[in-house]
Amino acid sequence: MNLTRREYGVLVILLMIAVVMGAVYIHKRTKKDGILIGTLITAFIIRLFYIMYTPTWERQHDVIGFNNGKGIGQAALIEWLAENVKLPDFDPRTRWGFFQPLLHHIISAAWLKINLFIGVNYDKACENIQILTFVYSMIFVFFGIRLLREMKLSGMPFRAAAFLIALHPSFILMSGSVNNDMLCLTLLIMSVFYAICWYNDSTYGNIVKTAFCIGGAMMAKLSGFLAAPAIAFLFLMKLIRSGKKEAFGYLKQFVLFGCISFPIGLFFPLRNFILFGVPLMYMPEVGEPVGDHSIIARIFDVRVTSPYSSMVKNGNAFDEFNVPVAMIKTSLTGEYDLGAVNRYITPFAWILFATGALLAVIAFLATIRYTLRTVKKMNNKGINDEELLLQDPVIRIFWLILYATGLIFYLRLAFSVPNFSSEDFRYVAYLIVPESLYIGLLLTELEKRKKMRAVLGMIIAAFGVSSLGVYFLLGLP
Repeated sequence: MNLTRREYGVLVILLMIAVVMGAVYIHKRTKKDGILIGTLITAFIIRLFYIMYTPTWERQHDVIGFNNGKGIGQAALIEWLAENVKLPDFDPRTRWGFFQPLLHHIISAAWLKINLFIGVNYDKACENIQILTFVYSMIFVFFGIRLLREMKLSGMPFRAAAFLIALHPSFILMSGSVNNDMLCLTLLIMSVFYAICWYNDSTYGNIVKTAFCIGGAMMAKLSGFLAAPAIAFLFLMKLIRSGKKEAFGYLKQFVLFGCISFPIGLFFPLRNFILFGVPLMYMPEVGEPVGDHSIIARIFDVRVTSPYSSMVKNGNAFDEFNVPVAMIKTSLTGEYDLGAVNRYITPFAWILFATGALLAVIAFLATIRYTLRTVKKMNNKGINDEELLLQDPVIRIFWLILYATGLIFYLRLAFSVPNFSSEDFRYVAYLIVPESLYIGLLLTELEKRKKMRAVLGMIIAAFGVSSLGVYFLLGLP
């Protein structure tokens, strides 16, 4: 069935109405969480709509395009692997984009060959690679929500935090981006989930899952290592707190963890270093240079004339050089002027930018607050329950390390490689999970402060609705 974009739009609106009605019915008539189910279905629909109207050469990073004859970029790497069925036997620096770890590209090459085998034409088979990134994005949401549950969030704070993760624009954009970002982030957040499971129940099964996930995250992209410091801290604290007999058992588990994660995660960069002398953290410079601005300007010179990233090539006066502004803008609308596609997007984009910036500041302040103290849960009468959230200081510091590692990595990359592309939030988009957790904790603490809680709830609702508005209208030029 071939539908125009506007027909797709009508279909999506009808589906959204059905989702809202279904969520209300489920919430009123059954014991199941209709709001959460409605949020997940909405996340599924907007991603599906996005990959339907987004071709594999549009709003991509380092992809270039399939079947373009240039032989460079991550699309060409997928095609090369599908055609040759072996690892590249040449210095990857000689073909732009081929230096990336290969897990996503190997999976994509296999998926491409399966599509061709069952009779899908080549162009459509290449487009179908977005099905993989779509699935990765939904798995990310699933494990992000499982982490919220593992941290004992419940009720309205849990739903609000899940809403932020499910409808955050970063994961809508990356659901259609056929590069390796989404797989890396998904495996990274899975490694965080299984590491916490291991901390609570130190079985071989949980540590093996953690090892495969973090190794796989690094095999997808080296920035998958960003979860390693926080996980190492959990391991260390478990060892310090144990007796001699338990410590020996933990050491055996750590050896197993290393034997699994290190070979998986470091195989390709070590191979390239040994065979071709490629530096282990090799990354070519790419994107518009912004290094002619001072560090002071890149932090404090805030110029917000548009909700989209400022780019000279788009007719703007300058390339986005302010790091905090670039971080927020790229997390919401990528590196693109979406208003050029559909002018009705811009009002939604302004709301998205304003609420996104406000939530980022709130999450940062909440991070500091809840690293230092626990959160009291309340019952319906406003009386303190005995249960405390984040009562274990090890878990509080674990989340702080995870958050700080991503933030420091992002800032170091943005300043050490002073190009606009280095300011893109997608490298550390997993931070949305701890940010959502901290906002959920704040909502929990505001149980008795109804007005403040309502205001924060409205900001979150406006953020999610404007996100849907932007990426719905993007398909209706």
